[in-house]
Amino acid sequence: MGAPAQQNNPYVTNLARRNLIVHGRPDLGIPPAVDMWQPLNPFLPASVAAGAILNVQIRNVGLVKRLLIKMTGTFNANTTSTQTLTKLGLQNLVSNVLLTDLANNQRVNTTGWHLVTLSSTKRRRVWGSAATTDTPFGWGNNYNCNKAPSSISSSGSGTFVFFLEVPMVRNDHDLRGAIFGDVNSAIMTCQVTLNPNTFVASTSDPTLAVYQSAGSDLGSITGFAWQVYQNYLDQLPRDSNNNPVLPPLDIGTAYNLVQSASTTPVVNQDNTFPFVNQRQFLSTVAIYDNAGTLNAGTDILNWKLASANFTFIRQLDPIAQALMGRVVAGDDLPTGMYFFDFSDRPIDTSQYGNMQLIMNPSSVGGGTAVVYLAWEAYGIIGLINQGGAIPSGS
Repeated sequence: MGAPAQQNNPYVTNLARRNLIVHGRPDLGIPPAVDMWQPLNPFLPASVAAGAILNVQIRNVGLVKRLLIKMTGTFNANTTSTQTLTKLGLQNLVSNVLLTDLANNQRVNTTGWHLVTLSSTKRRRVWGSAATTDTPFGWGNNYNCNKAPSSISSSGSGTFVFFLEVPMVRNDHDLRGAIFGDVNSAIMTCQVTLNPNTFVASTSDPTLAVYQSAGSDLGSITGFAWQVYQNYLDQLPRDSNNNPVLPPLDIGTAYNLVQSASTTPVVNQDNTFPFVNQRQFLSTVAIYDNAGTLNAGTDILNWKLASANFTFIRQLDPIAQALMGRVVAGDDLPTGMYFFDFSDRPIDTSQYGNMQLIMNPSSVGGGTAVVYLAWEAYGIIGLINQGGAIPSGS
């Protein structure tokens, strides 16, 4: 009697199909899928201003990996006060991105600053930045990929360019989260909200604004335009029945980007922010908005990562944690922002529940102090909706 046949391993099958799509099999004459970048034609309302909601329908083609959104326009100061770029600056132009897939699942529901942070840390360089050198080759900051004036004097104006990546996958070699778009019965949409608080007064909290006025008069946006590009894999390899080869586990997984905010932190105490169930967390970004002030670690005693049995997996002072972010991104994050990287060993709350990120503040400036949190995770579609929402309290 022969040995029993080995059962198919779904992880092996998925990896084999993913590799076939990404790399092909040149030895068998099978090329990789074609990496397509194509413009969409999104609707643009008339006279777009701060607070406008923009919508684009994603084309139902191939394995969709990401959108790239280009926004241009002019920032204008009023007649009285200078407008000055805030510490987070242009990445606050978009206050929310909501990406809904073919099954009406929200894959992305987060902020511009979160998406910029992920685009930077995944590439280990500031998103869209140019390196300057002393070489005589003409390389450098020659194109306006991301720009905005540092300040706009009264009655003045300045143009801006802002590129924002909205990913469905973490990178081009890992297709977890890719959406197979070759269907006729449903639509994918992306909704982009221009920050209603793009400009704030001198007495307002500037943390989530683009510009802060020197007085009470606010600036405006004119001449806004946008272009959306869709990146997807086309001409997928096909099986003997001429069906596209798809990685079943990859397309059954959602790359989930969400954000939340805490209640007012309690000074000199551990304030806990739990990781919700049924996900694999790859990173967390935190901003400690200390009642309108962003400090360089002087208002925090430590950050901790604790397991269910209250074992501290990590415990670092704020400058050490800032160093962790610098090592990943190759630069410092904006003042008051901290990056926590778990990508080498994701926090899997399907196996280990009750994981917590903890902040112990040495200073809380008042009742408006808040910790903004943004989460990057994988979740099995169908299970993430059972895992509860990201909590908004501490």
